[in-house]
Amino acid sequence: MKKIVLIVLITLCSITATAQKKSLKLKNAESKYKNFVYRSPQKYNNQTVDFKVDRISFSSNYQGSKKKNIYQIAIYGRVNNNKEQIVYNTNNIDEIIYYKNIFNGIKYRKVLLFQHSYTIASKAYYDTSISVEF
Repeated sequence: MKKIVLIVLITLCSITATAQKKSLKLKNAESKYKNFVYRSPQKYNNQTVDFKVDRISFSSNYQGSKKKNIYQIAIYGRVNNNKEQIVYNTNNIDEIIYYKNIFNGIKYRKVLLFQHSYTIASKAYYDTSISVEF
């Protein structure tokens, strides 16, 4: 009887050991945000390249000296394995809600993130735009 139980246990262990896969294949996680592209005259030969979005944050800041709120959308991601960050200033909270609805639900074809930097009197300025194609 002990031999039968021992044989059954050995067979069960060998079956479960061979049933498990020895090599796991990692599958890339799909991005929540698709079809984002990036373009800048100063980078990537002025080509439109894929922008892999890591996260998008929406924020509001109060500037006491100017006595006004500044609303911002920050898009963090990677372009050709280089970290990039796009900061877009909006005029009011309604524009933030508009972009939040677009990024989280409404079907869009493509989002173009455009950033241009220029220098005036040794001070750098950045022009940023977000274009959504439906």
